Amino acid sequence: MIAFPLLAALISLACAAIAGRRYVARRRPHELCWSIAFGFFALGAGAAVVGDLAGWTPLLVRLFYASGAILTTGFLGLGSLYILLGRRLDRWGPGIMLALTALAFAFVFGTPVNPARLGEGWHALERDGTPTRLLAAVTNAAGASIVVGGALYSVYAGLRRGMPRDRALGLILIAVGTLVVASGSALVELFGDSNFLFVAMAPGVAIIMLGYLQANRAGRPATVAPAAPSPLDRADAAHVATAPPAGVTAVAAPAGTVTAPPLAPPAANGQHAPLHATNGRGQPAGAVPPPGDRATAEGTPAPASPAGLRIRPLGPGDAAAARALLACAATASPLASGARYLADDALAALLARPGDLWLGADLEGRTVALARLSPGAEPATRHTAHLDPFVVDPGLTGRGIGAALLAEALRWADETMGLARLDLWVYPPEDGGARRVVDFYRRHGFAPEGTLRHALFAGGRHRAVLVLARTRD
Repeated sequence: MIAFPLLAALISLACAAIAGRRYVARRRPHELCWSIAFGFFALGAGAAVVGDLAGWTPLLVRLFYASGAILTTGFLGLGSLYILLGRRLDRWGPGIMLALTALAFAFVFGTPVNPARLGEGWHALERDGTPTRLLAAVTNAAGASIVVGGALYSVYAGLRRGMPRDRALGLILIAVGTLVVASGSALVELFGDSNFLFVAMAPGVAIIMLGYLQANRAGRPATVAPAAPSPLDRADAAHVATAPPAGVTAVAAPAGTVTAPPLAPPAANGQHAPLHATNGRGQPAGAVPPPGDRATAEGTPAPASPAGLRIRPLGPGDAAAARALLACAATASPLASGARYLADDALAALLARPGDLWLGADLEGRTVALARLSPGAEPATRHTAHLDPFVVDPGLTGRGIGAALLAEALRWADETMGLARLDLWVYPPEDGGARRVVDFYRRHGFAPEGTLRHALFAGGRHRAVLVLARTRD
């Protein structure tokens, strides 16, 4: 029955490649653990294929048992621990990986192989009463319990916080697939044929892979047709008369969405004049500042955004689409990640809050990116704003959507809000952040200003943030 181990090996290689690619792109430790786990399973299944075709050898027996019977489930469990404990496992995780791998190969290669039983495959390993048997039992029991229990707990806790149902389904499939794989040993005992191990393992790994893909696909926001913001009187809209980035259709700025930062001089009665109709220079909100007073990111190449991308202000009716985006794992900026599962009504209240500007990028009928500019609330800080969150659908990164959205946000900051300063937070590269994120903002005129220590509490520990700011005279 070579078909089942061969199928299991191919599926495992595909899983290892997918998880490894995601780890390289996102640097999430649990994906590294799962990539290694699937790699070990492919190695074990491959050893079984070679053994069945060319005859088993002591080396093939040991490779199969160490990788397939011990390390696969162990690394799957370690990956689930990373999801449950987050960065708290950073200090111990690499050591656990190395220790588990070293123990498995040391014990297995120190266990004798009975040459007379090589025809029985991995049963030729004389493991009864040895540390190898104990390590395999403990690793499989602990690993399977962590994977299944962690997945079910994540579903229970996540659904209460508004987790997308697609992600919950993916986690349930991972738990079911793990149980199917674990049932392989029972089938061997029941039918007395070691080939039945792969009768369970091949579909089990396929189910795990399906669940893994489903859970990660759920990171993409659901296809929600955003409700149109409530109609506004044409006289209350401030039109920005500058060309949008290439391929982007910009929408006019509704009055009241943003409050121009600088306060006008007091009138004769001592009251400040209303500012929402000006850009802070006494000009209409739609007026383009003179060339010498403009501080757009000149020299920055125009983003090659997808055709049909439309950037517009968001309103309370876009709460469902915005929440789906904020639910994307590892796509939200530091502050947004703590509020990614807000209920629709709470997020609608944020979208309606006076002063803040929410921008959304629509593509093919759904909102695929969003950003918020929050101006200072005091007279002395109204010339400043903070950019957060800034989120792009993880399935559409690298297509210029983020660059187009940021360019449009900067245009609003300069020409409608009249900001002299716009800042944002990112995780420093040395503290788990990505260098490419910093480089992305620097290309748009932001410069690092320093690190705030213990600025956030995330993943069970205090995190530092790097402050980037863009200023203009």
